Amino acid sequence: MTDKNDVSLWLGNFLDKEALDNYVEVSYTVDGDSIPSQFEKDYKLGYYDRDLIERDWIPVKNKNIRELLEGFSYDEQLISQFKNQETAYNTILLIYNYSYEKEENKRVSIINQNYQIDFIGVASYLDE
Repeated sequence: MTDKNDVSLWLGNFLDKEALDNYVEVSYTVDGDSIPSQFEKDYKLGYYDRDLIERDWIPVKNKNIRELLEGFSYDEQLISQFKNQETAYNTILLIYNYSYEKEENKRVSIINQNYQIDFIGVASYLDE
């Protein structure tokens, strides 16, 4: 659900950056209609601005939220709103101006043989 100044956070584990890129890649039909990414299908995401997603894959898994979020937009505002994690992750996904918590059929975790990804929560930020 679109909500200005909210950001939804997912953390996960993927084999490599290419696997992450494939997971979030939106494709298109010959007519130009979009085909949802596997990420959008897994989490049954409602409408969001696809230009407002940030992601990264890091080679060494980490539990420290500061180190995971460092370098993302509004990182200093977001870091204080999330706790360090019990699980170590190598993948970070953020969708700005979107509150996944408000979706009716939200899912918390997706685990399969190729990846694991967890919805962590929603934070707010000020667009300065």
